[in-house]
Amino acid sequence: MNKITPFQIILLAGFGFIAVIAVLIFSGILPGYKSERAQRGPVVSVSLWGTLPGKQINGVISAINKENKSYKIIYAEYPASSYEENVVNALASGKGPDFWIISQDMVLKNKDKISLIPFAYYPERNFRDDFIDISNLFIDRENDGLTAFPFLINPMVMYWNKDLFSSAGISQPPQNWDEFAEDVKIFTEKNEVGNITQSGTALGELSNIRNGKDILSMLIIQSGNPIMKTDSRGNLKVALDEEDASGKSPAVISVKFFNDFSDPNKNVYSWNKALSGADTMFAKGALAMYFGYASELPEIKAKNPHLNFDIAEVPQIKDDKTKTTFAKIYGLAVMKNSPQAKKQAALNSILFMASNRVSKDFSVATGLASPRRDLLSEKTTDAYYGLINKAAVMAKAWLEPDGDEVRRIFKDMVESVSSGSTSVGDSVRLAKNRLDQELRKYAEK
Repeated sequence: MNKITPFQIILLAGFGFIAVIAVLIFSGILPGYKSERAQRGPVVSVSLWGTLPGKQINGVISAINKENKSYKIIYAEYPASSYEENVVNALASGKGPDFWIISQDMVLKNKDKISLIPFAYYPERNFRDDFIDISNLFIDRENDGLTAFPFLINPMVMYWNKDLFSSAGISQPPQNWDEFAEDVKIFTEKNEVGNITQSGTALGELSNIRNGKDILSMLIIQSGNPIMKTDSRGNLKVALDEEDASGKSPAVISVKFFNDFSDPNKNVYSWNKALSGADTMFAKGALAMYFGYASELPEIKAKNPHLNFDIAEVPQIKDDKTKTTFAKIYGLAVMKNSPQAKKQAALNSILFMASNRVSKDFSVATGLASPRRDLLSEKTTDAYYGLINKAAVMAKAWLEPDGDEVRRIFKDMVESVSSGSTSVGDSVRLAKNRLDQELRKYAEK
């Protein structure tokens, strides 16, 4: 185990009482700190950075700041494309946030910037009881703590064009991948020279499929391969090339299935590099089924207010009793270089933001799911939230060493197969080796 930091010593020595309060808050027994208590002491301003929409997040934070007078949260939204670069540059100049919103593909590469929250501060048993399983990606087993507190879950769903379905006489979206493949054949249309004019789905490429990397991750995980494993000592291991009990490789099967949809020689051929982006095609009404995140719903509506579409659970493997989708899980992490007083204020802020009532407020404001088991178990008559919450509970993901590099690795894996330069088995092994190299870069941080 790594040597305990001064920050952790202070937490363990000085916040035993706060740990008890934290458990009560997370369990929903206490609603949070009351303003009468919060009036003691000076107001500490803490900066929070993230990529989630400022209008949505700040609406809830404004209410938090009115209720809690001991600290004031200032949220800044940054574009996802330059978010981490902005953080690194700010830290280099002695600035930056006191805590920030991270997703699972940011944990390993930024471990050296994060102050671990020890289990002595918030016990692991309580953590597992309070948050759904995908939240365990924030558990640092080797160092007995948390890299972040779960904040929101953005599950992958299937968007489907209701007009295209009804015109084809199909009353509901496919439940499994066999039905999905049959529907793709029906919806895909080509002109007289063989160019695709309407597509059943967008699979088989990563260059013009917005969520291609995550769709492929979902397929592999559904097939029974977690991509990344953790042993009993907390050590991470890439499992991409591992075989199942029958001697088959889930990754090989998944890559083959994914690539079939961009292979002109297959009867499910429905996608190629020459087409517009998958999200654009769906918004135009030229794509029957699109795999996207829950957060994309407002964007699709804005692109085409007249598009008649709905969301559904992603298809599953036929007769498989375990249902799975993929998700981005957002967590709140404390910055290592933040001053001690601000670290404490950031922790207090995180506790309040992740409490039952406030977590629900953030969920409603963003349209994303809370990671709290108690909130996800609540009955709802809302058709949208019912499906999003169910998808969140089903969701799995993996600790990507570096999201951008993993996308490049997966893109090469797919394209080397489609070009015929590499067999599927060899491409999976090459991808595994490259993931091993990436993991070694960050495992010791």
